[in-house]
Amino acid sequence: MQLTEILIVAGAALVVAIAIKVFRARQAARNRGPAHIHEALMKRAELHTDRSPFLRKVVSEFKANGHISNRQAEAVEKALKRLEAS
Repeated sequence: MQLTEILIVAGAALVVAIAIKVFRARQAARNRGPAHIHEALMKRAELHTDRSPFLRKVVSEFKANGHISNRQAEAVEKALKRLEAS
């Protein structure tokens, strides 16, 4: 094989590898579904789990179930306001 043939084969292999990675990433994103409405709130709450047992409990429930009720979300918002104010 000449150098040009080797470079062409290596380039084609690189393009195929990148295409496979992009395809798998898009497929994983499709399978995950839309982000939950409370996901951003729970990411904020996760930062304060060391300071609040309530937030620790709700964050663990969210991770296990993938959702929380609107009433729980309101309580988390209140708790975050208190913790972030101090």
